[in-house]
Amino acid sequence: MATPSQHEYETREIRAAHQHLNEVKKAPLADRKDAQLDFFKAMRDQPRLVGERVSWLLDGNYGYGSMLLAKRILHSPRMNRVAALTQMIGAFEWQCPEDMTRQAWKRLTPGEKHELARAVEHAIEEAEASDAD
Repeated sequence: MATPSQHEYETREIRAAHQHLNEVKKAPLADRKDAQLDFFKAMRDQPRLVGERVSWLLDGNYGYGSMLLAKRILHSPRMNRVAALTQMIGAFEWQCPEDMTRQAWKRLTPGEKHELARAVEHAIEEAEASDAD
């Protein structure tokens, strides 16, 4: 069996990350609601933890495919990178579907949203600084 090319490897890993995201979406409703509550509590009570997990995502700790997806977001400055990465980490760390992360985020107060955004922005800045090295 031949060694896959870098492109084939990346394609396979991205496919696996998308498959994980789809599995999270298809989990039983009770599990998704529990995950949403857990993620809401993390966003509200521990925004730095969410930011730290975004850093982990960008570093590849959740897999190469998820890192590639996160890096695409990182390199898209015209998109709302904070929202996209928050949704992504909600799915990978807390098993909360991306649409349910948005619903949970809407329940945060403006101050809580600001703290969460600062924590995720910090993770983005660190990733951009390490990419520049």
